[in-house]
Amino acid sequence: MNNTIFKKICLLSVLCITILSFALPLPMTCYGEEACTFRVEVSPYQVNIDSGGEAHYVRVLTYTWYKITAEAYVYINPPDGNEELIDPIISDYVELTRDSVGHLVVKIDLKALQDAELEEDTFHYLKIVTVLKEITDGCGEKEGTGELYIIGKK
Repeated sequence: MNNTIFKKICLLSVLCITILSFALPLPMTCYGEEACTFRVEVSPYQVNIDSGGEAHYVRVLTYTWYKITAEAYVYINPPDGNEELIDPIISDYVELTRDSVGHLVVKIDLKALQDAELEEDTFHYLKIVTVLKEITDGCGEKEGTGELYIIGKK
């Protein structure tokens, strides 16, 4: 009886270790399609451009590390293709911080979006370009783009 229980425990342990060895590397490959890109999540995804008050921010969680970032630039509706980027949001409206894991979080003051006079009831894109403190994975910069839906008072 004890021998059967011992065999089942050993078999279950080996099965768990095998599953974990295949499952752990997966999230590390989802951060970006290429070495110089990262995934971003915009929160809140939908913003009322007419809201006001103190400390109204759009937070952009980037899946890159805060400690390797020297500075970051935020572009609204970047051009497609090989066209040059327009001027970024003024740095007074952008704050860099980190989440509890150590990922870079870019906080954009709602005033910057109001000053950009964005069209309402439309998707817009926020492109985050981070300049790294030192070249990592052959990249001096990393970038990611997220969607933002703008609404207004009706």
